Amino acid sequence: MRKSLIGLGLAGLALGAAAPSAVVGSDASTCAAGKPALLVRVSGLKQASGTVKLALYGSNPSVYLKKGGRLRRIKVPVRGSGPIDVCIAVPKPGRYAVAVHHDLNANGDRDRHDGGGYSNNPRVSITNLKPPFAKTAVAVGRSPARIDVRLLYVRGLSVGPATS
Repeated sequence: MRKSLIGLGLAGLALGAAAPSAVVGSDASTCAAGKPALLVRVSGLKQASGTVKLALYGSNPSVYLKKGGRLRRIKVPVRGSGPIDVCIAVPKPGRYAVAVHHDLNANGDRDRHDGGGYSNNPRVSITNLKPPFAKTAVAVGRSPARIDVRLLYVRGLSVGPATS
C-alpha cells in the first residue's frame, strides 16, 4: 500500500483531520520515488510568513544539534498558515532526527519570536530547549518515514504551541 500512496504523490496519506498538502523542498522527488527519507509534516505555524528550515541529524549524539553536525538542511518559504509537508532525504536507512526552525521574518537568525520543534515532539522548556537525540530519533527504512512536528514558540517564561 505504501508504494501506491507514494505513486499518488503522498496526497492520500491518512493523518486524521489535517488536509493533505503538496510535498515541498528540494528533496520532494526522493519521497515521490519511495527512497529513504523523512516526510515531515510541520504544523502549528504562528504566522504565514518567513521560512521553515529543517536540519537532519544522524545517530551520532556527540554532534547532534551542534554547529556543523547536521547531515542536510532544507529551507522552504511559508506560503500559508496550514501544515507544510517537507521531504528530507537520508543517506541510508537508519536512525535520524529532525530539528525544525520557523524563521518568522526570514532574516536567517534565531530570534525570540521564531518557533521550533523536533521529530517525536519531545517536551521542551525555556531552560531546556534542546532534547537529547534519543528522544527525537526516528527509524527510517527503505522508503519515506512519515512524521509530524508541531512547532512551539516562546510565550513569556514558557514554551508552547502558538495561540490563534
